[in-house]
Amino acid sequence: MIRRAAALVLGAALLGGSATAQPPPPPPAPPAPATLSPGDAIFVRISGVGGGLPEYREIVDSDGRIELPYLGLLPAAGKSVAALETEMAAAYAEARLGTAPVVRITYVWHFEPAPDRANLHRAEDPRRPVPAAAPPPPAPAP
Repeated sequence: MIRRAAALVLGAALLGGSATAQPPPPPPAPPAPATLSPGDAIFVRISGVGGGLPEYREIVDSDGRIELPYLGLLPAAGKSVAALETEMAAAYAEARLGTAPVVRITYVWHFEPAPDRANLHRAEDPRRPVPAAAPPPPAPAP
């Protein structure tokens, strides 16, 4: 029995690891700068607004603005992440889109050169509801 266990451990070591080996964790996100600038990418989570909004990525464009779902463009360059969170939550509350909006922003990366707003495209529009899963295909007829 001991020989068998030793053989399994040796075999796993020869194959590059054991069955319980975990992949290395992703590298940590870079620290957020003191203030945002054109080209900074952020990940936005907004709660407490209407029926809810999906999380989305945004980039501070070459003019220093970001797009807020339902509200339009908002200047972001020169603001700290905390100040932008507060300003975004206040904008949603002022527009009466939620009773207690909460915005959480995670700094992701910086792109150089900063993109022009006309060149930014979302894979999915965050203002639209997330579609339900597609139904399975029909079973073939016998």
